Amino acid sequence: MGTRGYVGCPDVTDPTVVHLRYVHSDAVPEYMVPTLAEIQEQTFHGDTAATVTALLRCTWAYLGTDVSTDATFLAGDTPIAGVGMAIEAAPTEPPTAVPLARLGELWEPWVYLIDPATNTLTVLSTDDPDHPTARHTFTTPPAAGSTGSTVGGRR
Repeated sequence: MGTRGYVGCPDVTDPTVVHLRYVHSDAVPEYMVPTLAEIQEQTFHGDTAATVTALLRCTWAYLGTDVSTDATFLAGDTPIAGVGMAIEAAPTEPPTAVPLARLGELWEPWVYLIDPATNTLTVLSTDDPDHPTARHTFTTPPAAGSTGSTVGGRR
């Protein structure tokens, strides 16, 4: 089943609140940091705001740029090409809003916050959310013929 977590972003008007979506599998930093960088770079061509918008649309079984529209996982799941396998493709509920001061109360161990204003990815452990485990900066979109983001040290 794997490690569960959340992906989301800070509220644009209230810096004490974050908006989150649940990720059911593979939410360990070793997988999520490079995967989120690949989604931002490959699927959304460096557009961090578009990346966040897509990630907040659904609750996720798992994330991955290798997901195509014909992928299958469990009955009822919907593939979102280049992003992941959605547990619900058209949610009726908005993303969960959580005060930063309450992140330590979440059940799942990891939170990945993408901030389009600073073009950063912050990794938080819910065991100690006041001290980020890591902070990565997304690079600008690569020039034609270039490849790679430096988020997570991958290229």
